[in-house]
Amino acid sequence: MGKEKALLSFIAVVVGLLVGGSAFYFYENSKAIPLPKEVKTISAVSPSPTSKPSIFLTISKPSDEEVVQKKIITISGRTTNIATIIILTGSTEEIISPTSNGDFSTTINIENGQNIIEITAIGPNREMVKAIRTVTFSTEEF
Repeated sequence: MGKEKALLSFIAVVVGLLVGGSAFYFYENSKAIPLPKEVKTISAVSPSPTSKPSIFLTISKPSDEEVVQKKIITISGRTTNIATIIILTGSTEEIISPTSNGDFSTTINIENGQNIIEITAIGPNREMVKAIRTVTFSTEEF
């Protein structure tokens, strides 16, 4: 009688699992997925490239990392003729205008040792182009 009860209990569990599993399967498959009433459109905007400035700056003198033996150096170059040139060092600030063809030239005094010279061309629409030169004053012979 103990074996029969165990067998009937086992059969009841298996039948219960089959009935429960079937009911769950049919319940899940009979669900209707509601469609959205409005379809939202997402558009990706690709970034546009930045335009090149309408001004340019080319430095002829001094060359970068130049070592000089005179404290007075010439800064020269070319830009658009409508630009304003600002030259900054650790001790001086100079504002110049280029000639009608865009050439500019000026002289500045530099300090002993390493000097960082920042040359900026600013256009009438406030566009800026910047160049940096490092010039070292030394009296040593190489």
